[in-house]
Amino acid sequence: MTLFMHALQPDLGKLMRFATRERLLPPGGDLGYTLHAALSSAFGELAPKPFLWCAPGTRSGGAAGRLLCYSPTSLSSLIAHAESFAEPTGLALLDVKSAESKPMPSAFAEGSRLGFQVRIRPVLRTGRERDGTGGKERDAYIDGTTGTEHRDGRDQCYLHWLRERLAAGGVQVDRATVESFTLTRLMTRDRSADKSRRDAPQGPDAVARGTLVVNDPDAFAALLARGVGRFRAFGFGMLLLAPPARANQ
Repeated sequence: MTLFMHALQPDLGKLMRFATRERLLPPGGDLGYTLHAALSSAFGELAPKPFLWCAPGTRSGGAAGRLLCYSPTSLSSLIAHAESFAEPTGLALLDVKSAESKPMPSAFAEGSRLGFQVRIRPVLRTGRERDGTGGKERDAYIDGTTGTEHRDGRDQCYLHWLRERLAAGGVQVDRATVESFTLTRLMTRDRSADKSRRDAPQGPDAVARGTLVVNDPDAFAALLARGVGRFRAFGFGMLLLAPPARANQ
């Protein structure tokens, strides 16, 4: 499977008006749900995920902001789908014709060392039913037994959470740090009986950076395409790669 990285430059003014009109912004203004809705409006079931919103003024966002995403669907196919089936609003929000794209490497050799950066929401599910449904989420920093902050510290808890998920994707973390942390409210849709209900729970929002080693190229390719952790359709879990030296800067 070929994996593509697409870079879109949404019209931020139109996006914010759309979010306000449709009540898509939670307290704090995280754009994850808004961008999820915009991508779905434009591309339907082909909507790329995971994705990462790079805000204006940041190193990757430039002056106007950029939306980076991974997708197995080429940009030309996404545009053709949007032009055929999307409402004009979806096309206008994302300005799809100005998007840029590149194919990702078809494979990374076993033993490859790569720098990485990833935005994560390190939460754990508790109280699930046997079929995997139900349950609640808790911050990985909160001890599930005592309900208090874990003695290992926030950064170490989040890095342990990350190492476990990367290991399941054929990757060993050589070194990593938590670069930033905040608590954000993330608009989500309640999947219970009333599917029209939207919630905005508060949870951990962290960016980790470091160096990884590829142990299983096939598993790593799948991880890259799938993303890390939960809420990959809302702006979390996109694993950005860089030369190892840059990750240490």
